[in-house]
Amino acid sequence: MFGYNKIYVDLSSVKDEKALHTALGSSLDGYSGANLDALHDALTSICKKTKLFITGFDAFSRELDGYAERLALVLAVSASENRYLTVEFYKKG
Repeated sequence: MFGYNKIYVDLSSVKDEKALHTALGSSLDGYSGANLDALHDALTSICKKTKLFITGFDAFSRELDGYAERLALVLAVSASENRYLTVEFYKKG
C-alpha cells in the first residue's frame, strides 16, 4: 500500500489533561492511555508511515502551559525515535 496515514488532532477545546488523552484516544488507533508515557509508547509503536497533524496547540498551551510543553517534547521525541512518524503543528486556515 502506498501513501501514509494522516491523523488530525484538534486541541483547541481541550481544557485539561483528561480531555487531552480522550481527544488523542479518539484519533489514534489503539491508544487508550491517560498519560504522556503511554502516548510515547503508542507513537513509537506505529509501524506504517504516519503524519500526525496537531491543531489548536496555541489555545491548549494557554490552558495547560506546562503540560503543553511536555506534550510537545513527547511528540518530538517520539517522532525522532520512530522513522514512520512525522508530527506537524499547524493553524487552521
